[in-house]
Amino acid sequence: MAKKSLKATKPTFTMSCKDIGSEDCGFSVTTHSADEVKKAIFAHAKYAHPEKLAGMSEAEKQGMMKKMDEMLISKK
Repeated sequence: MAKKSLKATKPTFTMSCKDIGSEDCGFSVTTHSADEVKKAIFAHAKYAHPEKLAGMSEAEKQGMMKKMDEMLISKK
C-alpha cells in the first residue's frame, strides 16, 4: 500500500476589485496573507483607480478596509 503525502498547505486569500465594488475592473490577487491581499488591492487602486481613491475621505478608506477584513475572514 502506497503512503500518501500529507503536505501542510497554507491558506490562500483572494480578492478582486469587483468584490469591493469596482464592477468594471478584472483585477484580482491571491496570496497566503490577508494583509498582503489588502496591500495589493490598495497598490492596484493607486495605480489603476487614482480618481476613486482621491475622492474618498479617510473614513471611507477605513470603511473599505473594514469591508475587506470582513470579506477575508468570511472566506477562511
